[in-house]
Amino acid sequence: MFSFLDMINSSLSYFNLDVKLKSRIYIIIATLGDIYLVYVTFRLFMNHVWLRALLYCLAVIGLTYFIYLNFVFYFLEKTSKFDVISPRVAKITGQKFDDGKTKVPLDAQQRLATELANRSNGLFTNADTIPAAVAIDEHEQHNLHEVVDRLLMEGIFVNGYDGLSEKEIVEQYHATDKPVTALNSQSIPPYFELVHDELRHRLEIYIGINQMERRPVGHITKIGLTDVHTAHDKYQLYLASVIVSGGPNKIAGRSGSTILTDEDYGLQVQVAYKQRQEI
Repeated sequence: MFSFLDMINSSLSYFNLDVKLKSRIYIIIATLGDIYLVYVTFRLFMNHVWLRALLYCLAVIGLTYFIYLNFVFYFLEKTSKFDVISPRVAKITGQKFDDGKTKVPLDAQQRLATELANRSNGLFTNADTIPAAVAIDEHEQHNLHEVVDRLLMEGIFVNGYDGLSEKEIVEQYHATDKPVTALNSQSIPPYFELVHDELRHRLEIYIGINQMERRPVGHITKIGLTDVHTAHDKYQLYLASVIVSGGPNKIAGRSGSTILTDEDYGLQVQVAYKQRQEI
């Protein structure tokens, strides 16, 4: 019986299944194993093998408890009031455990900063803008970290997970299979500028709390599907929008908890353009 269950369990690793679906299948497999243990325990009691029967009985109780917790989490999509283990494990491992009732409001200052930043470089119509691919080297990443830290300290950027509770973070992670970043979405710096670095022949992105404290944080490699050098020769280019993404984030842990991870910051850029005038 156990060999059969193990064979099913191993077979699942060959398929690229959704995390939630795979977890539900594991719960069904575990339930089958639990039912088999109940049968073995019953037979041991019938044969008066008391010690072994008692050990099997304890194993059945423990396994049933964990199956119940996972069933509530993955099938009912909530946490159980009888889950007394997960919060303690989360505390020991440094994770944060939440019952899903606490809602962190989106900071009003962040909304104001975003609104002001949207106007900082003027207004562009969608017809005049196009997304650009950005590369960030080690030096630029260091600058980007320092700028973001300063903006967080000033309250212009907010690490608020867009106001999501721990339960909503877990749900979003399972829905998208992507980490949920601490930095609120639409984190637009107060100042950004596109500068042609003639020495290194590239278009450098500068951001900062103001023009005086701007720093290079990345450079454009493509504009749409066009190589940046070709686009620069043909068009006059301007930064229409810069959004900082990435950084610290959370992924789903066990029983409604989350795990804090980290990654480099990135940039999402929109470029405005117009045809160069021939002289």
